[in-house]
Amino acid sequence: MENDDKIAVLKNDLSSLQFALPVRTEEGNKGDFGRCVVMGGSANYVGAPQFAAESAAEVIALLGEAAMRSGAGTTVLAVPDFLASALYPVVHYSAIFPLPSSGGGIAFDRETALRLSHRATSFAVGMGMADGDAGSWVRFLLDETDCRIVLDADGLKCASGTGGFKGRAVLTPHTGEFAAMTGLGAEEIKAHSARLCREYAAEHDCVLVLKGHESVISDGREVWINSTGNSRLSKGGSGDVLSGIIGGLLAWNVPPLLAARTGAYVLGRSAEFSRVNALAHLPDDIMHCIPLAFDELQGVMRL
Repeated sequence: MENDDKIAVLKNDLSSLQFALPVRTEEGNKGDFGRCVVMGGSANYVGAPQFAAESAAEVIALLGEAAMRSGAGTTVLAVPDFLASALYPVVHYSAIFPLPSSGGGIAFDRETALRLSHRATSFAVGMGMADGDAGSWVRFLLDETDCRIVLDADGLKCASGTGGFKGRAVLTPHTGEFAAMTGLGAEEIKAHSARLCREYAAEHDCVLVLKGHESVISDGREVWINSTGNSRLSKGGSGDVLSGIIGGLLAWNVPPLLAARTGAYVLGRSAEFSRVNALAHLPDDIMHCIPLAFDELQGVMRL
């Protein structure tokens, strides 16, 4: 395949991904498969405070479940202290870690960061953070840990000022977010998505997933096009599930490019497997279909 910039692109499909994930041995335990920390939330939500807190909690809990569904041994939901109580009723599998807050957003504190990152192998940063200090957290993770990182939503605001990501980060902007990150217009991005995606990934030493009807994925060298998915994904929260899937894969040491490619494929394929109609479909409904997508990647036949 080629696009209008004559850049060769590869199809991110079942034949290119099947059996590509590392083998999980029967002897493994939860400690062998890493810990994904999901960091997000703020006071900057529309609506009555109680409903806003519950909404934020449900989205963040959704990310934690997506990370577990994609292989992380354990997950931790790190949220501003005032949101922690809203998480308890909706969290089933994750630990909850209250973070210091300032002005309604997550604040950075080095002692807290050292405790939170202990034994963590990946972080998903940015969902609902608003003006929280994502930049200081990402800089700490890059400079003082070996953790891999997924950046999405409000976490992408710090991308340009972070410098290089040392090959350890996956960024997942949609077209509007990528426009804000680069200063480019949406039409230019759509017309030259493969070239721009590759150039950004190469310049910032990261993997970029430029989300869209067909998502473009690049590590600065290879460029992949993912076409799985349907209109069931056109609901708020679907991109958060993608971040959770990628974060879970990164947690158990799947390389960033493979994690990004697998995450994009699995999210889209899960929407295709879903039996809930597109009108009523919610991101929660994707969860029940993620195992089917991973079965497909592992060559599992269900009777």
